[in-house]
Amino acid sequence: MGRSSKSPDYLLRFWLLALAVTLGLLLLYFLPDNIFGWEPNKVDLLSDLRREQVDSLANKSEDAVALSQQARSTDKKVQERERIHRELEAQAKAATPDSAMSAEKLDSTIHPTSILVDMTPAHDGLQHFFSQLRRRSSLGRPVRIAVLGDSFIEGDIFTSSIRSQLQARYGGSGVGWLPLTSETAGFRRTVRHEFKGWKEYNQLHSKGRYPLPSHYYTGSVGDWVRYTLPKGARPCNEAIIYYKAPSGATLEVSTNSEEATTLELPATEALSACRLATGSISSVRFTLTGGASGFVCYGVSLDGTSGVSVDNFSIRGNSGLILASLDAELNKAFFAERPYDLIVLQYGLNTISPKQLDYSGYTKQLGKAIDHLRATTGRADYLLLGVSDRGVKASGGAVVTMPAALALERAQIRLSADKGVVFWSTREAVGRLGGIGKLASKGWAAKDYTHLSHRGGDELARQFLDAFFLEEKYYDAIK
Repeated sequence: MGRSSKSPDYLLRFWLLALAVTLGLLLLYFLPDNIFGWEPNKVDLLSDLRREQVDSLANKSEDAVALSQQARSTDKKVQERERIHRELEAQAKAATPDSAMSAEKLDSTIHPTSILVDMTPAHDGLQHFFSQLRRRSSLGRPVRIAVLGDSFIEGDIFTSSIRSQLQARYGGSGVGWLPLTSETAGFRRTVRHEFKGWKEYNQLHSKGRYPLPSHYYTGSVGDWVRYTLPKGARPCNEAIIYYKAPSGATLEVSTNSEEATTLELPATEALSACRLATGSISSVRFTLTGGASGFVCYGVSLDGTSGVSVDNFSIRGNSGLILASLDAELNKAFFAERPYDLIVLQYGLNTISPKQLDYSGYTKQLGKAIDHLRATTGRADYLLLGVSDRGVKASGGAVVTMPAALALERAQIRLSADKGVVFWSTREAVGRLGGIGKLASKGWAAKDYTHLSHRGGDELARQFLDAFFLEEKYYDAIK
Protein backbone atom coordinates (compact mmCIF):
# COMPACT_ATOMS: atom_id res chain seq x y z
CA MET A 1 0.00 0.00 0.00
CA GLY A 2 1.53 3.33 -1.02
CA ARG A 3 1.95 6.41 1.21
CA SER A 4 -0.71 9.10 1.21
CA SER A 5 0.03 11.88 -1.17
CA LYS A 6 -0.91 14.38 1.55
CA SER A 7 1.79 14.36 4.29
CA PRO A 8 1.68 16.67 7.36
CA ASP A 9 3.29 20.09 6.99
CA TYR A 10 5.57 19.97 10.04
CA LEU A 11 7.23 23.28 9.23
CA LEU A 12 3.87 25.06 9.23
CA ARG A 13 2.91 23.40 12.49
CA PHE A 14 6.22 24.53 14.05
CA TRP A 15 5.68 28.16 13.09
CA LEU A 16 2.08 28.12 14.25
CA LEU A 17 3.19 26.73 17.63
CA ALA A 18 5.99 29.31 17.90
CA LEU A 19 3.50 32.08 17.11
CA ALA A 20 1.07 30.83 19.74
CA VAL A 21 3.78 30.63 22.43
CA THR A 22 5.06 34.10 21.55
CA LEU A 23 1.56 35.60 21.69
CA GLY A 24 0.98 33.88 25.03
CA LEU A 25 4.18 35.33 26.52
CA LEU A 26 3.33 38.77 25.20
CA LEU A 27 -0.09 38.54 26.85
CA LEU A 28 1.63 37.67 30.14
CA TYR A 29 3.32 41.08 30.00
CA PHE A 30 -0.09 42.72 30.26
CA LEU A 31 -1.18 40.84 33.37
CA PRO A 32 -2.76 43.15 35.98
CA ASP A 33 -0.65 44.10 39.00
CA ASN A 34 -2.92 42.18 41.38
CA ILE A 35 -5.03 39.08 40.73
CA PHE A 36 -7.10 38.21 43.82
CA GLY A 37 -4.18 39.04 46.08
CA TRP A 38 -1.55 37.38 43.85
CA GLU A 39 0.95 39.85 42.46
CA PRO A 40 2.75 38.30 39.46
CA ASN A 41 6.04 39.37 37.92
CA LYS A 42 5.47 40.35 34.31
CA VAL A 43 7.17 38.58 31.42
CA ASP A 44 9.06 41.06 29.24
CA LEU A 45 10.38 39.55 25.99
CA LEU A 46 11.84 42.89 24.97
CA SER A 47 13.84 43.49 28.12
CA ASP A 48 17.19 42.79 26.46
CA LEU A 49 16.43 45.41 23.85
CA ARG A 50 16.27 47.92 26.68
CA ARG A 51 19.80 47.22 27.91
CA GLU A 52 20.95 50.71 26.98
CA GLN A 53 18.12 52.20 29.05
CA VAL A 54 18.97 49.96 32.02
CA ASP A 55 22.62 50.85 31.89
CA SER A 56 21.92 54.57 31.57
CA LEU A 57 19.67 54.51 34.63
CA ALA A 58 22.27 52.59 36.62
CA ASN A 59 24.90 55.19 35.77
CA LYS A 60 22.68 58.19 36.37
CA SER A 61 23.48 59.61 39.80
CA GLU A 62 20.55 61.77 40.87
CA ASP A 63 20.16 62.58 44.54
CA ALA A 64 16.69 61.53 45.67
CA VAL A 65 16.35 64.72 47.69
CA ALA A 66 17.29 66.89 44.72
CA LEU A 67 14.93 64.99 42.45
CA SER A 68 12.02 65.38 44.84
CA GLN A 69 12.48 69.14 45.19
CA GLN A 70 13.43 69.86 41.61
CA ALA A 71 10.09 71.32 40.61
CA ARG A 72 9.84 73.41 43.78
CA SER A 73 13.33 74.85 43.98
CA THR A 74 11.98 78.41 43.94
CA ASP A 75 9.39 77.78 46.64
CA LYS A 76 10.08 80.19 49.50
CA LYS A 77 8.91 77.68 52.12
CA VAL A 78 11.29 75.07 50.72
CA GLN A 79 14.14 77.58 50.77
CA GLU A 80 13.37 78.58 54.34
CA ARG A 81 13.13 74.92 55.35
CA GLU A 82 16.52 74.17 53.82
CA ARG A 83 18.05 77.24 55.50
CA ILE A 84 16.87 76.04 58.93
CA HIS A 85 18.08 72.51 58.16
CA ARG A 86 21.53 73.82 57.22
CA GLU A 87 21.77 75.75 60.47
CA LEU A 88 20.69 72.74 62.52
CA GLU A 89 23.10 70.46 60.65
CA ALA A 90 25.96 72.88 61.26
CA GLN A 91 25.13 72.98 64.97
CA ALA A 92 25.04 69.17 65.14
CA LYS A 93 28.36 68.87 63.29
CA ALA A 94 30.02 71.42 65.55
CA ALA A 95 28.81 69.53 68.59
CA THR A 96 30.09 66.12 67.37
CA PRO A 97 32.79 66.74 64.75
CA ASP A 98 34.39 63.31 65.07
CA SER A 99 31.21 61.37 64.51
CA ALA A 100 30.06 63.33 61.52
CA MET A 101 30.75 61.74 58.16
CA SER A 102 32.14 64.17 55.61
CA ALA A 103 30.51 64.53 52.22
CA GLU A 104 33.81 63.64 50.53
CA LYS A 105 33.59 60.11 51.94
CA LEU A 106 30.14 59.56 50.51
CA ASP A 107 29.02 58.46 47.09
CA SER A 108 27.87 61.41 44.98
CA THR A 109 24.29 60.14 45.02
CA ILE A 110 24.06 60.30 48.80
CA HIS A 111 22.95 63.34 50.74
CA PRO A 112 25.49 64.05 53.51
CA THR A 113 22.81 64.11 56.19
CA SER A 114 19.80 61.86 56.48
CA ILE A 115 16.73 64.05 56.08
CA LEU A 116 13.00 63.71 55.61
CA VAL A 117 11.70 65.34 52.44
CA ASP A 118 8.36 67.06 52.98
CA MET A 119 6.24 66.72 49.84
CA THR A 120 3.03 68.18 51.29
CA PRO A 121 1.65 71.34 49.64
CA ALA A 122 2.15 73.46 52.77
CA HIS A 123 5.39 71.67 53.79
CA ASP A 124 3.85 70.80 57.14
CA GLY A 125 3.53 67.05 56.65
CA LEU A 126 4.48 66.09 60.21
CA GLN A 127 3.09 69.08 62.06
CA HIS A 128 0.23 67.10 63.63
CA PHE A 129 2.53 64.31 64.76
CA PHE A 130 5.12 66.57 66.40
CA SER A 131 2.33 68.62 67.97
CA GLN A 132 0.97 65.42 69.52
CA LEU A 133 4.47 64.51 70.65
CA ARG A 134 4.88 67.84 72.45
CA ARG A 135 1.58 67.38 74.32
CA ARG A 136 2.02 63.65 74.97
CA SER A 137 1.75 64.02 78.75
CA SER A 138 -1.86 65.27 78.44
CA LEU A 139 -3.15 63.02 75.64
CA GLY A 140 -4.38 60.25 77.91
CA ARG A 141 -2.89 57.69 75.54
CA PRO A 142 0.44 57.00 73.82
CA VAL A 143 1.45 58.88 70.68
CA ARG A 144 1.07 56.06 68.17
CA ILE A 145 3.09 55.21 65.07
CA ALA A 146 2.02 52.44 62.70
CA VAL A 147 4.66 51.00 60.36
CA LEU A 148 3.10 49.04 57.49
CA GLY A 149 5.42 46.95 55.36
CA ASP A 150 6.63 43.65 53.99
CA SER A 151 9.30 41.09 54.93
CA PHE A 152 11.89 43.88 55.11
CA ILE A 153 10.58 44.73 58.61
CA GLU A 154 9.19 41.37 59.74
CA GLY A 155 10.44 40.05 63.04
CA ASP A 156 10.35 43.67 64.24
CA ILE A 157 13.58 44.42 62.35
CA PHE A 158 14.14 48.19 62.08
CA THR A 159 10.97 49.02 64.03
CA SER A 160 12.28 47.55 67.30
CA SER A 161 15.17 50.01 67.35
CA ILE A 162 12.87 52.89 66.39
CA ARG A 163 10.55 51.95 69.25
CA SER A 164 13.26 51.56 71.90
CA GLN A 165 14.96 54.85 71.02
CA LEU A 166 11.73 56.84 70.92
CA GLN A 167 10.54 55.33 74.19
CA ALA A 168 13.89 56.10 75.82
CA ARG A 169 13.53 59.73 74.72
CA TYR A 170 9.80 60.37 75.13
CA GLY A 171 8.61 57.65 77.50
CA GLY A 172 6.40 54.66 76.87
CA SER A 173 6.69 50.89 77.18
CA GLY A 174 5.59 47.66 75.56
CA VAL A 175 5.90 46.34 72.01
CA GLY A 176 2.63 47.60 70.57
CA TRP A 177 0.56 45.45 68.25
CA LEU A 178 0.85 41.66 68.28
CA PRO A 179 -0.84 38.97 66.16
CA LEU A 180 -2.23 35.77 67.69
CA THR A 181 -0.02 33.54 65.52
CA SER A 182 3.13 34.37 63.60
CA GLU A 183 5.53 32.60 61.25
CA THR A 184 8.33 34.79 62.67
CA ALA A 185 7.57 34.19 66.35
CA GLY A 186 10.90 32.40 66.84
CA PHE A 187 12.77 35.17 65.03
CA ARG A 188 11.41 38.21 66.84
CA ARG A 189 13.54 39.41 69.77
CA THR A 190 11.27 42.01 71.34
CA VAL A 191 8.71 39.53 72.66
CA ARG A 192 8.51 35.81 73.30
CA HIS A 193 5.40 34.67 71.47
CA GLU A 194 3.87 31.23 72.12
CA PHE A 195 0.52 29.91 70.93
CA LYS A 196 -1.56 26.80 70.31
CA GLY A 197 -4.54 26.45 68.02
CA TRP A 198 -6.17 29.45 66.30
CA LYS A 199 -6.97 29.63 62.61
CA GLU A 200 -5.32 32.55 60.81
CA TYR A 201 -6.87 34.53 57.95
CA ASN A 202 -4.47 36.66 55.92
CA GLN A 203 -5.67 39.34 53.51
CA LEU A 204 -3.09 38.30 50.91
CA HIS A 205 -4.39 34.76 50.78
CA SER A 206 -7.96 34.67 52.13
CA LYS A 207 -11.09 36.56 51.15
CA GLY A 208 -12.86 38.37 53.95
CA ARG A 209 -13.34 41.68 55.72
CA TYR A 210 -10.14 43.10 57.17
CA PRO A 211 -9.11 46.19 59.16
CA LEU A 212 -5.58 47.62 59.10
CA PRO A 213 -3.73 44.60 60.59
CA SER A 214 -4.88 42.57 57.53
CA HIS A 215 -5.25 39.46 59.70
CA TYR A 216 -7.94 37.97 61.88
CA TYR A 217 -8.23 34.75 63.86
CA THR A 218 -10.86 32.28 64.93
CA GLY A 219 -10.42 29.65 67.60
CA SER A 220 -11.78 26.67 69.45
CA VAL A 221 -12.22 26.18 73.18
CA GLY A 222 -8.76 25.55 74.63
CA ASP A 223 -6.79 27.63 72.11
CA TRP A 224 -4.31 29.92 73.86
CA VAL A 225 -1.60 32.51 73.33
CA ARG A 226 1.12 33.91 75.60
CA TYR A 227 3.33 36.99 75.23
CA THR A 228 6.40 37.52 77.40
CA LEU A 229 8.60 40.60 77.35
CA PRO A 230 12.38 39.97 77.36
CA LYS A 231 14.26 39.93 80.64
CA GLY A 232 15.20 43.47 81.61
CA ALA A 233 12.55 45.09 79.43
CA ARG A 234 10.35 47.76 80.99
CA PRO A 235 6.93 46.26 81.89
CA CYS A 236 3.97 47.56 79.93
CA ASN A 237 0.90 49.03 81.59
CA GLU A 238 -2.01 47.52 79.71
CA ALA A 239 -2.84 44.55 77.52
CA ILE A 240 -5.82 45.00 75.20
CA ILE A 241 -7.61 42.51 72.94
CA TYR A 242 -9.37 43.65 69.73
CA TYR A 243 -12.30 41.42 68.76
CA LYS A 244 -15.91 40.93 67.82
CA ALA A 245 -18.22 38.36 69.38
CA PRO A 246 -21.95 38.51 68.58
CA SER A 247 -22.73 36.25 71.54
CA GLY A 248 -19.85 37.28 73.78
CA ALA A 249 -16.88 35.10 74.72
CA THR A 250 -15.05 33.89 77.83
CA LEU A 251 -11.30 33.99 78.41
CA GLU A 252 -9.08 32.71 81.18
CA VAL A 253 -6.39 35.37 81.64
CA SER A 254 -3.12 35.07 83.55
CA THR A 255 -0.73 37.98 84.10
CA ASN A 256 2.92 37.51 85.13
CA SER A 257 2.28 33.75 85.55
CA GLU A 258 -0.19 34.44 88.38
CA GLU A 259 -3.37 32.47 88.90
CA ALA A 260 -5.76 32.84 85.98
CA THR A 261 -8.98 34.81 86.26
CA THR A 262 -12.11 34.67 84.13
CA LEU A 263 -12.81 37.54 81.74
CA GLU A 264 -16.21 37.87 80.08
CA LEU A 265 -15.94 39.71 76.78
CA PRO A 266 -19.10 41.74 76.11
CA ALA A 267 -21.16 40.71 73.10
CA THR A 268 -20.58 42.96 70.10
CA GLU A 269 -21.29 42.83 66.37
CA ALA A 270 -18.69 45.54 65.70
CA LEU A 271 -14.92 45.54 66.19
CA SER A 272 -14.33 46.44 69.85
CA ALA A 273 -11.52 46.48 72.41
CA CYS A 274 -11.35 45.13 75.94
CA ARG A 275 -8.56 45.28 78.53
CA LEU A 276 -7.06 41.91 79.33
CA ALA A 277 -4.90 43.28 82.13
CA THR A 278 -3.53 46.50 83.63
CA GLY A 279 -0.67 47.32 85.97
CA SER A 280 2.95 46.22 85.66
CA ILE A 281 2.81 43.53 82.97
CA SER A 282 5.78 41.41 81.92
CA SER A 283 3.77 38.54 80.50
CA VAL A 284 0.15 37.81 79.70
CA ARG A 285 -1.60 34.62 78.63
CA PHE A 286 -5.21 34.00 77.69
CA THR A 287 -7.16 30.88 76.78
CA LEU A 288 -10.48 30.79 74.95
CA THR A 289 -12.84 28.92 77.28
CA GLY A 290 -16.29 29.81 75.93
CA GLY A 291 -18.18 31.51 73.12
CA ALA A 292 -15.89 30.25 70.36
CA SER A 293 -18.72 30.28 67.81
CA GLY A 294 -18.68 33.67 66.10
CA PHE A 295 -15.64 34.90 68.04
CA VAL A 296 -13.12 36.78 65.89
CA CYS A 297 -9.88 38.19 67.24
CA TYR A 298 -7.88 40.81 65.30
CA GLY A 299 -4.89 40.97 67.64
CA VAL A 300 -3.56 42.21 70.97
CA SER A 301 -1.60 45.28 72.07
CA LEU A 302 0.93 45.61 74.89
CA ASP A 303 1.48 49.30 75.60
CA GLY A 304 2.19 51.96 78.14
CA THR A 305 -0.49 54.51 78.97
CA SER A 306 1.62 57.43 77.75
CA GLY A 307 4.81 58.16 75.82
CA VAL A 308 5.22 56.55 72.39
CA SER A 309 3.94 53.31 70.91
CA VAL A 310 5.26 51.82 67.63
CA ASP A 311 3.28 49.06 65.90
CA ASN A 312 4.80 46.72 63.33
CA PHE A 313 2.32 45.54 60.68
CA SER A 314 4.45 43.42 58.38
CA ILE A 315 3.13 40.90 55.86
CA ARG A 316 5.54 38.80 53.84
CA GLY A 317 5.01 39.29 50.10
CA ASN A 318 2.91 42.45 50.51
CA SER A 319 3.25 45.25 47.95
CA GLY A 320 0.86 47.58 49.77
CA LEU A 321 -1.89 47.31 47.16
CA ILE A 322 -4.14 45.31 49.50
CA LEU A 323 -4.64 48.50 51.51
CA ALA A 324 -7.17 49.48 48.86
CA SER A 325 -9.30 46.47 49.88
CA LEU A 326 -9.45 47.16 53.62
CA ASP A 327 -13.00 47.17 54.90
CA ALA A 328 -13.93 50.82 55.48
CA GLU A 329 -16.39 50.14 58.33
CA LEU A 330 -14.00 47.81 60.17
CA ASN A 331 -11.10 50.19 59.65
CA LYS A 332 -13.00 53.14 61.09
CA ALA A 333 -13.90 51.04 64.13
CA PHE A 334 -10.27 49.95 64.49
CA PHE A 335 -8.95 53.51 64.34
CA ALA A 336 -11.61 54.65 66.80
CA GLU A 337 -10.26 52.11 69.29
CA ARG A 338 -6.60 52.61 68.35
CA PRO A 339 -5.96 56.05 66.79
CA TYR A 340 -2.62 56.74 65.10
CA ASP A 341 -0.70 59.98 64.77
CA LEU A 342 1.80 58.83 62.13
CA ILE A 343 1.47 56.08 59.52
CA VAL A 344 4.69 54.92 57.88
CA LEU A 345 4.52 52.96 54.61
CA GLN A 346 7.40 50.63 53.68
CA TYR A 347 6.79 48.80 50.41
CA GLY A 348 8.38 48.04 47.08
CA LEU A 349 10.70 45.04 47.43
CA ASN A 350 7.96 42.68 46.24
CA THR A 351 7.29 44.84 43.20
CA ILE A 352 10.78 45.03 41.74
CA SER A 353 11.48 43.03 38.61
CA PRO A 354 15.17 43.17 37.63
CA LYS A 355 14.72 44.64 34.16
CA GLN A 356 11.44 46.50 34.65
CA LEU A 357 11.94 50.27 34.73
CA ASP A 358 8.38 51.58 34.51
CA TYR A 359 6.58 51.52 37.88
CA SER A 360 3.98 54.15 37.12
CA GLY A 361 1.22 51.51 37.07
CA TYR A 362 2.22 50.22 40.49
CA THR A 363 2.49 53.65 42.11
CA LYS A 364 -0.85 54.67 40.58
CA GLN A 365 -2.49 51.70 42.32
CA LEU A 366 -0.58 52.38 45.55
CA GLY A 367 -1.81 55.96 45.40
CA LYS A 368 -5.40 54.69 45.31
CA ALA A 369 -4.60 52.46 48.30
CA ILE A 370 -3.27 55.48 50.23
CA ASP A 371 -6.42 57.44 49.40
CA HIS A 372 -8.58 54.59 50.66
CA LEU A 373 -6.58 54.30 53.87
CA ARG A 374 -6.65 58.06 54.46
CA ALA A 375 -10.43 58.07 54.28
CA THR A 376 -10.63 55.92 57.41
CA THR A 377 -7.61 56.93 59.52
CA GLY A 378 -8.73 60.31 60.80
CA ARG A 379 -6.03 62.89 61.49
CA ALA A 380 -2.81 61.00 60.88
CA ASP A 381 0.33 62.16 59.10
CA TYR A 382 1.89 59.95 56.41
CA LEU A 383 5.49 59.07 55.68
CA LEU A 384 6.62 56.93 52.73
CA LEU A 385 9.89 55.03 53.03
CA GLY A 386 11.46 54.58 49.62
CA VAL A 387 12.48 51.12 48.50
CA SER A 388 15.73 49.94 50.07
CA ASP A 389 18.96 49.25 48.24
CA ARG A 390 18.64 45.96 46.37
CA GLY A 391 21.85 44.55 45.02
CA VAL A 392 22.91 42.42 42.07
CA LYS A 393 26.37 41.11 41.22
CA ALA A 394 28.04 42.91 38.33
CA SER A 395 30.26 41.08 35.84
CA GLY A 396 33.36 41.75 37.98
CA GLY A 397 31.70 40.29 41.08
CA ALA A 398 30.98 43.61 42.83
CA VAL A 399 27.50 44.12 44.28
CA VAL A 400 25.78 47.13 42.68
CA THR A 401 22.33 48.65 43.09
CA MET A 402 19.75 47.06 40.83
CA PRO A 403 18.64 49.67 38.26
CA ALA A 404 15.03 48.67 38.92
CA ALA A 405 15.41 49.84 42.54
CA LEU A 406 16.45 53.28 41.32
CA ALA A 407 13.51 53.37 38.91
CA LEU A 408 11.05 52.37 41.62
CA GLU A 409 12.45 54.96 44.03
CA ARG A 410 11.89 57.69 41.46
CA ALA A 411 8.31 56.52 40.97
CA GLN A 412 7.80 56.56 44.76
CA ILE A 413 9.14 60.12 44.95
CA ARG A 414 6.65 61.23 42.30
CA LEU A 415 3.91 59.41 44.21
CA SER A 416 4.89 61.24 47.41
CA ALA A 417 4.63 64.57 45.59
CA ASP A 418 1.31 63.59 44.02
CA LYS A 419 -0.24 62.46 47.31
CA GLY A 420 1.42 65.09 49.50
CA VAL A 421 3.27 62.85 51.94
CA VAL A 422 6.72 62.98 53.53
CA PHE A 423 9.43 60.88 51.86
CA TRP A 424 12.60 59.25 53.19
CA SER A 425 15.18 57.58 50.95
CA THR A 426 15.90 54.20 52.50
CA ARG A 427 18.25 53.47 49.59
CA GLU A 428 20.40 56.50 50.39
CA ALA A 429 20.48 55.55 54.06
CA VAL A 430 21.70 52.04 53.21
CA GLY A 431 24.26 53.61 50.88
CA ARG A 432 25.41 55.83 53.72
CA LEU A 433 26.19 52.62 55.62
CA GLY A 434 28.23 51.32 52.69
CA GLY A 435 25.55 49.80 50.47
CA ILE A 436 23.73 46.49 50.66
CA GLY A 437 26.77 44.53 49.42
CA LYS A 438 28.97 45.80 52.25
CA LEU A 439 26.21 45.18 54.80
CA ALA A 440 25.89 41.58 53.58
CA SER A 441 29.66 41.05 53.88
CA LYS A 442 29.47 42.21 57.53
CA GLY A 443 26.49 40.03 58.36
CA TRP A 444 24.20 43.06 58.61
CA ALA A 445 22.18 41.90 55.59
CA ALA A 446 21.32 38.60 53.96
CA LYS A 447 23.14 37.24 50.92
CA ASP A 448 20.01 37.91 48.88
CA TYR A 449 21.25 41.53 48.97
CA THR A 450 17.77 42.63 49.97
CA HIS A 451 16.88 41.88 53.59
CA LEU A 452 18.60 43.24 56.70
CA SER A 453 19.61 41.34 59.81
CA HIS A 454 18.69 42.66 63.24
CA ARG A 455 22.04 44.47 63.38
CA GLY A 456 21.50 45.98 59.94
CA GLY A 457 18.02 47.07 61.00
CA ASP A 458 19.48 48.74 64.09
CA GLU A 459 21.98 50.68 61.97
CA LEU A 460 19.30 51.73 59.47
CA ALA A 461 17.09 52.85 62.37
CA ARG A 462 19.88 55.16 63.56
CA GLN A 463 19.94 56.76 60.11
CA PHE A 464 16.18 57.25 60.24
CA LEU A 465 16.27 58.67 63.75
CA ASP A 466 18.92 61.21 62.69
CA ALA A 467 16.40 62.47 60.14
CA PHE A 468 13.53 62.24 62.63
CA PHE A 469 15.24 64.26 65.36
CA LEU A 470 16.40 66.85 62.81
CA GLU A 471 12.80 67.22 61.68
CA GLU A 472 11.69 67.67 65.28
CA LYS A 473 14.20 70.52 65.65
CA TYR A 474 12.80 72.07 62.50
CA TYR A 475 9.24 72.06 63.87
CA ASP A 476 10.48 73.40 67.19
CA ALA A 477 12.16 76.26 65.27
CA ILE A 478 9.00 77.28 63.38
CA LYS A 479 6.34 76.76 66.05
